[in-house]
Amino acid sequence: MMPVLAQIGSPYVGHGFPPHWGWYTILYFFLGGLSAGTYFIATLLLLNGDPRDREVVRLGYLISFPLLLVCALLLSLDLGVPSRFWHMLVQSHRIPLPIFKPWSPISFGVWILTSFGLFAFVAFVGTLVDMGRIRWRPVLAATARAGRLPRRLIDAWHVLGTCFAFALGGYTGVLFTSTTIPVWHNARLMGALFLMSAASTSYALLMLLLLQRGRWRGHPTVEKLARADRFLIGLELAIIVLMILLLGPLARPLISGGFGALFWIGVVGLGLLFPLVLHRGAISGWAGPRRELIAAVCALVGGLLLRFVVVMSPQYPAVSLWAL
Repeated sequence: MMPVLAQIGSPYVGHGFPPHWGWYTILYFFLGGLSAGTYFIATLLLLNGDPRDREVVRLGYLISFPLLLVCALLLSLDLGVPSRFWHMLVQSHRIPLPIFKPWSPISFGVWILTSFGLFAFVAFVGTLVDMGRIRWRPVLAATARAGRLPRRLIDAWHVLGTCFAFALGGYTGVLFTSTTIPVWHNARLMGALFLMSAASTSYALLMLLLLQRGRWRGHPTVEKLARADRFLIGLELAIIVLMILLLGPLARPLISGGFGALFWIGVVGLGLLFPLVLHRGAISGWAGPRRELIAAVCALVGGLLLRFVVVMSPQYPAVSLWAL
């Protein structure tokens, strides 16, 4: 297997060397989108300043950083030799000087992941302190000092963090255009599609967590998340249609055959149209909590299936459906 880090960071990209991606990559794309999206949503709600959103802000920050750690683990495993992951960040012959290759998509992506990790970690620790889960004095003192900084500086920190979250959410889709597989290389809207999918699935995940805590339809935060998710589902559908039209015959691996059935039924039908119908209450006889729970689960399943179809359809059967 030629792992994603080794292949994309190599000089073979763009010179006829095909990628070999499996479930490490699929899960990285999916969980990376959730990590970026939950942080982004939590920060937007925090900056909005509505105290009723405090619970979902905490939830967003509490899950964003652990998801990012899982992403780092997946990338390390995909490298083939996990202990060499640090070579993507530091010059091995000139430690501790950093290494950055602007022409390498993976080098760019690793630094996005690392930079975003700083913001996600700070938010994670700050949330634990706010909840009283951390009582270590040095951390409490550092948090108190940070809280006394000028409000504009704190807001600028949050805005910068959302920029890195935005970059991570879209980067996973842009990565495809750096390969030599025609359907990937020419899918210029894949970054926008993955960004919208990351945001939509993140809204669904946060809604699911709130609903499990008894915050049913009518709760102001749940209503906000549902409205935003409906809007993003509409955008995602529009991007899918436009991307397929622009790809023309090159879109065949995605939309025809067995993968095509999974794409139209699983991604478009189950993951986008069905949640949209449920959000609008178009199915009579379904209670509100049950309807919203099913909509959130379907959106998450559809987001994972999207990444599975996009990654595997151009590679199969050369790459097994269960390849790591």
